[in-house]
Amino acid sequence: MEMDERKLDELLQVTHENNEILRSMRRTQRWSSFFTFVYWAIILGSIFGAYYYFQPVIQKYIKTAQTSMGIIQKFESTAGAIPTDMQAAKNLLGK
Repeated sequence: MEMDERKLDELLQVTHENNEILRSMRRTQRWSSFFTFVYWAIILGSIFGAYYYFQPVIQKYIKTAQTSMGIIQKFESTAGAIPTDMQAAKNLLGK
């Protein structure tokens, strides 16, 4: 009987130690999850903050690019209307 009680006491002690280890692991996992969330929130917040801060500059460059594309298209359509050979140019001028 004494042997069974001793084994049960040892088992109880090991169970308590395991419980403490598991609680510690779970606590560490929760903190890790929290800091991972904070990490990604800072990264994504920085990206969106930088975009918000530089948005006027970005919009200016987009508007400039669109204007440039419009000018290039007008130039290409005008260049297509100009005759390329000299005879057609003379006929066009009436000489």
